[in-house]
Amino acid sequence: MSYPIFGKIRFPSLKSAPQRSFNLSDIKVSIKLNSVLTKWGEQENFPDNINIFDQEQYQHDGNSIGYHSYFRTRWDIKGTVLRQSEKSHIYVNLAIVKGNKGQNFFIPEQLQETITLENHKRFDDDSYYLNVTALKECKHVSINDANYLFYVNDIEYCATADSQDYVWITPITENHYLQFTFGVTNNTDVRDHLETVKDYCTSIMQTVQIDFPDWVKREKAAAASVSKDTHQNAAMEPLVWKREADTGSYLDFKREASEKAKQTEEQN
Repeated sequence: MSYPIFGKIRFPSLKSAPQRSFNLSDIKVSIKLNSVLTKWGEQENFPDNINIFDQEQYQHDGNSIGYHSYFRTRWDIKGTVLRQSEKSHIYVNLAIVKGNKGQNFFIPEQLQETITLENHKRFDDDSYYLNVTALKECKHVSINDANYLFYVNDIEYCATADSQDYVWITPITENHYLQFTFGVTNNTDVRDHLETVKDYCTSIMQTVQIDFPDWVKREKAAAASVSKDTHQNAAMEPLVWKREADTGSYLDFKREASEKAKQTEEQN
């Protein structure tokens, strides 16, 4: 795997990345992705053909959705050529997510509601001792004729290095969506270069091509005809959790913002 020669931080060259293709129940997905970089790591092998309707392959937590990762890897972020130092890492995870039969992810409003609830569940857990800004920069983007919900999760750990996740989500059936997650270890070496990291991950997403069979196209058309006004997407307010060490509780964004505004008003 090659790296560019110049740059304060350097990523695996996208020009040399192989085109990887997956057949997800006749939904064809391709993306340019390098294999694992580290000397001791080994790229996990996943099948090229996946039956997304096989219930047993999904890991459920007893709630609304189930996950199935079909590609995972990790890349080093290097410094300048002379130093050859490893600055940080990027963790890549491609996953299929399955929802309930009553959901229709082709309706943007329902997809957003599911993502919001899943972020709440993920971080509202006693096993986490961290501050989280979830669904940051949340917006809708179009990549190669596919519509994605993009957002950032900014996670501050108390005991380990912080991380930042760049997530792209797109529905592929009424009840399934693809999730492309790029997580960077946010340490002092890369903190000033996070926009560069995001641009690099975005350039990889620009290589994603999804070819839908006719039955999916019919599902999308039916969803659009049910309620056209749901495609007028309002901006999503970021969800913010803050764990208090003494109580273990979370403050939601609106209450925290209200308290800060009140303090500012009293000071003035």
